[in-house]
Order: sequence, then structure tokens, then C-alpha cells
Amino acid sequence: MDRRNFVVSVLGLSGAAGGLGAVGAEECRGVEKATHAAAPGRDLDNPYSGVEWGNHTYLHSMSHQHQGQNDSSRDVFYAMGYRHFAFSNYYPSAPTPVPDAYLRTHPDVIGAPNAEQHSFVDSGLHFNGLGSRLSTGHGSSLSSKELSASPLRHRFEGLNLFNAERRPWLGVYRLDVRLTSRPGQAGNPGATLTIDGAVECDPRASFAPKGPVRDRPVTGGSIYLRTTSTALETLLRYDPDRTAVTQFRLMQGTNRPWRDVFRAALDGEGEEGGLLFPDGGGITLNHPTGKVSDYLPMLDFDPRVLGIEVWNELTTGFGAPGGFYNANPGPHLHFYQLWDEILRTGRRCWGFFVKDHRTFARGRNVLLVPNPQGRTREQRERDALVAYRRGAFFGLIGSLATNEKGEVAPPYDQSNFRFREITVRRDREGRPTAVRVSVTGHDRTRRPNVQIRFVTDRGIEKIVDRTEAEFPLERNGDGTLRPLFVRIEAFAYPSTHRMGEPLTPVILGRMDVSTIAQLHDRKATTGPEFFGGGQQFPAPIPIVDMLFSQPLRRV
Repeated sequence: MDRRNFVVSVLGLSGAAGGLGAVGAEECRGVEKATHAAAPGRDLDNPYSGVEWGNHTYLHSMSHQHQGQNDSSRDVFYAMGYRHFAFSNYYPSAPTPVPDAYLRTHPDVIGAPNAEQHSFVDSGLHFNGLGSRLSTGHGSSLSSKELSASPLRHRFEGLNLFNAERRPWLGVYRLDVRLTSRPGQAGNPGATLTIDGAVECDPRASFAPKGPVRDRPVTGGSIYLRTTSTALETLLRYDPDRTAVTQFRLMQGTNRPWRDVFRAALDGEGEEGGLLFPDGGGITLNHPTGKVSDYLPMLDFDPRVLGIEVWNELTTGFGAPGGFYNANPGPHLHFYQLWDEILRTGRRCWGFFVKDHRTFARGRNVLLVPNPQGRTREQRERDALVAYRRGAFFGLIGSLATNEKGEVAPPYDQSNFRFREITVRRDREGRPTAVRVSVTGHDRTRRPNVQIRFVTDRGIEKIVDRTEAEFPLERNGDGTLRPLFVRIEAFAYPSTHRMGEPLTPVILGRMDVSTIAQLHDRKATTGPEFFGGGQQFPAPIPIVDMLFSQPLRRV
């Protein structure tokens, strides 16, 4: 059976393979712009068309990462090869600036404002605002020492007073309580809660009041409150011999419709929010566990809504539809399949690759930016955000580096495996005839083998086991391009896995990306290399480097 057709049958896809083909004498390599007025559907938009492949710099970046609050954390990411720090956080959801002192000692580092926005009244979405200065919310958490008090009394101060007529969302907070039973105690943990200075409310019904909280039995969970005072007095009564309090915190998200917060993140609102550079950055839709119809209105809202996360370590990599830390057997491909479903609608949708809360995990975006020599820090920061806006970046899911003992070690998931070229061949009239790709930088000792795949709206249409490849662009009878989009995936891999089992091009070609991401020789059970997080079973130490281009789209 033809290898490409076998892969298609395994993944439940269809479509004919495209041959490499010879390049005709009338075609010109590297010409990206059409020289004729192309009718709709006859041209291919290449987000890499402005990249000078021989001169651009590969800048490792993050679009959703929840560390970087101190120099020790920043040093870890620096050791991993990151040079664009766009850390994000919650409670408050505010940009995390890189201190001037750190920038002086690390002049090759640049930053970008970024924060993860959440708690919308009409959606469970989370989004990041790359380059956005928007800051929302509040957060107050009790220390472990404070949590051990019985009864637990705490006063939360400096709060906004609820005002139904003016920005009511600022006076709404969420109290999170988490209880556990002491060892040897049967039954659920329990406590009673009393709150002065607020009433419970319904965030999905314009914060309608639901009544006071007085001696309320609780076993844990969250309560939404609208303030009647600028301070809350809380009292939690429990039996410390039977119950332990592991969390007691007052949090605040956006408490607004997602469209309002999108506008604030992109254009600002009074003195708040807005993008640092008008031509750079934008919104990423995080861990999209929903269905296609959930995200199309968001992608249509504004062209600065850039795309979705295709890889997020917290949701089993390429996406478990059930959400975080899904321990069910895979393959987990929800995000990956959602990406192509969106692209089949004809929409532009960039794909993002992130670790999220996992430091020692995988997933990063590699930006293609101008050579930084002679450019100011501000210019370099703009270059990075412009690359995000234009889609001039690719996803890297690296293997994990190990030392002589087989332990995961620096630089962790950093890899030099990269695209060396993604160009569109055109004929003398400027009509696209093929997509040309090459890769380089793979570890020839540990990962000597390379495979390139071309993915379209029909699925995997071509597999090439070389460092360069070409995908001819077929046309329909009316002259329109046959593929709605073309994506490129590349893998650098060893000749064996699982301590000696063969890993040939044919074997790899039969695997989906979720399976490839889990290929390993050994497993980890503890320590920072246990990158899976949340699971109570060993996590594989991956051995394959994976690249994912942005889509080239029919226009």
C-alpha cells in the first residue's frame, strides 16, 4: 500500500498523493508575490513570504507561560534557550515585565506585555493578549500558616465597592475554599462559612443577589460575591482534628462578556489595555476544549484574534476534549483536529504551542525575526510581535535532553531543529505552482532521521523522508487551487524507540502526531523531568523533535 494512503486510512482521512514533480523552466524559485490580479481562490497566502531565510534570526518565544516572577525562574527559561519573555499570570491578570536589572545583564532578552484573561460571563474561554497591556482582576491568598488557624478568620481589604450603574464587574469577587479530610477520618470534610461585607450573587444573571452567607455549610468550592463594603470579614469554622483547609483565597477575573474584554485588550479602554504596537501581537485562544462553533465567532471578531493553541501540555498535548490532566489512553488529538476543522472553513488561524503551567515540559513558538544587530530593544520587541501577527513563526515540540545517567537535564526541550525554507514557487505569470520546504539543525547523532509531511484539508497528502521536499499545487477545473490550505510538519527521530525497537520511516509514517509525541526510550516518575504533571503514573521522556508550520491559505 502507498505510504501516504496508509496514513490516510489510519487517520480516517482521504485524498490523493501529490508527486514531487519536476520544476518547469518557466517557474521561478523564491518569487512570493503574484504578478497578476488573481481571482478569488487562485492564490496562496504564505505567512513566511517576508522572511529572508538566510538572514532572519530564530527567536524562541512563549505565548502562554505562568512563571517568570523572579530571577530564578527567568534563569531557567534562559537556560532553555528562550530569548523572548512574554510571561502571563492570573489574579490579577496583568503583564509580567522583565526587570531592567535583568535586561542589563541579559542584553539578548526582550519582553512583551501579556496576560491570561478569564472568567467571562458568557464563555468559559481563556485567552492571552500578546503585546496587550490590559490588566484585570485581583488575587488574595492565605499562607499555609494562616490556613492552619481554627477557626479561620480573615479580613480582605482594599476591594472595589459594587456599583450596578458603573463598571459593576469591578465589585464582584470569587471566594475559593478547599478542604480535605485528615488521615484516618471517614466522610467528606466540612465547615461553616460566614461573610460580612458582601452577598452571594449570580455572575451569569447580571450579578443578581442571591442572599447573605451566614453559617453556611461548605465542603469546598467557590462562591461569587458582590461587595457591600470595601472589606470582607470572613469566618470559617471547622474541626481541625477532622478537616484541613488547603485553600482560602479571594479572586477576581474579568466578570464581563468576552467581546468587551477582547476590545479592551486590543484597543484599550480609557487609560487601560491596548496593544503596545498597532501592527504586532494579538489574541490567542487557549486550550480550546470546545467545538468549532465556539471559536468561529471569536476568530471572526477581529483579524487581531490570531488563532488557537494546538499544543498545550496541561491538556495532554494535542488536546483531550475532557480537559486538563486526562489520563485516559489516547490518542488525544482534539486541538490538532480542531485546527484543521477551522482551516477547512477558509479562515486564517495560526497555531500556538505552549507549556502553560509546566516549566519542564514541551511546546514553544519559534519566531522568524530580522537580524537583531544594530536594532534597539524597542525595535526588537516590535519585530517579535509583528512576527506573531503575521504568522511568521512555527511550533516546536522538542524532545527532552538527558545526561549520562539518563536524567532530564538542561537545555530540556530546546532544539536547533528548524525550518530552513518555506516558500511558494510561482510561474512567470505569478501563479503559485508548488510549496517548497527544507529543514535543518537536527541532532545527527541522536535523531539522524527526518520526515516531512504535507497536510491539507484532505489530510496528510504527502510524506517525504528527506530534509527538503516540494508539494505541487493542483487546480480545480475552474482554475482555483485544489487545497484550501497547506501545512507542513517535520520530525527528527532516532532509529529505535522503547530501548531498541525499530523506528523506521514506514513505522513513523503510520503514526499520528499524538503517538509520535509520546515516543520514548524510558519513563520518569519524579523530579522536574516528570513533565506530565497531575498524573499518578510514569511519564515518557520523549525522543522526537517535532515542527509545525503555520498554514499557507488559499485566497
